[in-house]
Amino acid sequence: MVDSGFDQIFADLIDELRPRELFLRALSDIVPGGGLLLLSPGGERLREGVVFELDSELEEELAAAVAAVAVPRQPSGPLPARRVAAGWLYAFAVPEFNAALFWWLPGKDDLGREPAGAALLVHALHYALRAEEREEEVAQEEQYRRQIEVLKRQHGELIEDNYRQYRINQEREQGYARNLEREIARQTAELREANARLEEISRHKSEFLANMSHELRTPMNAIIGFAELLADTPLNGEQDEYCRTIRQASASLLAQINDILDLAKIEAGKLELSPAPFNLDELLAGVTAIFALAVKAKGIDLSVHRDPDLPVQLLADSHRLHQVLLNLLGNAVKFTERGGVELRVERAGVGAAGGSLIPLRFVVRDSGIGIPASRLQAVFEKFTQADGSTTRRFGGTGLGLAISKQLVELMGGSIRVESREGLGSTFSFVISLAPAAQVAPDKAPRQPVPAATAPFPGGGRILLVEDNPVNRRLASLLIGKLGYAVVTAVDGVEGLKAMRENRFDLVLMDVQMPRMDGITATHRIRALENDPAARGQYVSLADRCSPLPIVGLTAHARKEDEESCYAAGMSAFLSKPIDRNKMAAILERLLAGQG
Repeated sequence: MVDSGFDQIFADLIDELRPRELFLRALSDIVPGGGLLLLSPGGERLREGVVFELDSELEEELAAAVAAVAVPRQPSGPLPARRVAAGWLYAFAVPEFNAALFWWLPGKDDLGREPAGAALLVHALHYALRAEEREEEVAQEEQYRRQIEVLKRQHGELIEDNYRQYRINQEREQGYARNLEREIARQTAELREANARLEEISRHKSEFLANMSHELRTPMNAIIGFAELLADTPLNGEQDEYCRTIRQASASLLAQINDILDLAKIEAGKLELSPAPFNLDELLAGVTAIFALAVKAKGIDLSVHRDPDLPVQLLADSHRLHQVLLNLLGNAVKFTERGGVELRVERAGVGAAGGSLIPLRFVVRDSGIGIPASRLQAVFEKFTQADGSTTRRFGGTGLGLAISKQLVELMGGSIRVESREGLGSTFSFVISLAPAAQVAPDKAPRQPVPAATAPFPGGGRILLVEDNPVNRRLASLLIGKLGYAVVTAVDGVEGLKAMRENRFDLVLMDVQMPRMDGITATHRIRALENDPAARGQYVSLADRCSPLPIVGLTAHARKEDEESCYAAGMSAFLSKPIDRNKMAAILERLLAGQG
């Protein structure tokens, strides 16, 4: 339904003469007794007050003069007055209306001749324009109010009907919604409770596995280290065999501990990749070299083939890629008694359009015992092998393939297996990697230091801070065999006291210790070095021109532990069990030039 009053309101809105009429009326009220004529260029005339006449020649002359002096946005000052009848005629330009204003005032004297009189006339025009604007605003507000009333009247019933229907629907649905909300709340509470229990179980399991791995690696450090020291002593044939057995068993146990630690990190969602440029040929050569003795002892072949069209420099977490290949090749060599094992790397199709990623397929093929068809997918499950006899015959925890699968998926790829029982197996995975430019020397990623060929020629005095007495004894022996003097401390507090009283060229700092741990102690040492007054109180720091080298020691082998050591200000990092060749190389590098 359309209200006729609504059309009338809009008709009022487009009345173009109303503002001019309001202006003339306001000006006439300000100075009554005169006459006003508003003349538009089209000849339209609006009058107010006393009617006066102009002859056509005078009208044209005045209109032309007004147009010549018009200025934007404000009325002009009056032109020189003309004597008309018993009064004076003043002419103005009014740009707001694109018009000329003729104002006749009775009297003998010319009001516009004096500055004050001319200003009075102009101010009157300004006031009338402002009055017209106010009238327009009031009128417009009234029109808006009337429009709203019309709209309310026209749409009131529709709004009421819609609201009534809304209330009906709302009431109809409230009962269903209340029941649904109660059911959702009940199920949500049950799910939250179950999820909280699972998260707590997972957290406890991950913490347990990580702590257990740490506690196992600590004695493993002593077992492996003392076995290596024992191997350096004169042994008869039987003793040498026993020593080799201990070292092999320790290495196997350490590998299983590392698998457990990786599994805990993966399940806790804390394992993160660290992409960096690496050399593909070096990676393949390094992983196959590990099995050189094993394949020679078995009399089988181990071959490597890389597609020559592939770039050699790639970007990825080479440590995790190495770990996957190590697991796959390890299984292939372990389960192959005749024939051989092949490792292939080839392009797996074309990368995404416009992208720089190269899809690579890594294939490990063997001629070993194979896997029954019914157990193919189970091999990727945790703690699972093809059957129970496999574990009894070949050993293993069944974690390697499960970890490999999750690492491949973490790298954005997928892994699969094909096998025929008695004929061998083929494991393959596809990941997309970006080519990497040759790494500049100053931006090259941190690489393990090379094995030392000889102890530091000038000797050196080393402070060993280690709370475990067995590991403290082992590290002391290793350091002593390298030709360095060593002093020990059981924690950070005692280590700082020793540095206050003695000069040391390097500190081997265990990370996890009572009273003051290695991270806190390192922060303290670096703070002392930056405080000239405090540094002078420590013999180990007073005369140094460069920071004291600090090497972190920890049974935690996680990436974040290494990063926290460097963040604290340590110069290098060694994980337990200690690799004595790596330790020798680090000590030689850090002590070079200090003898």
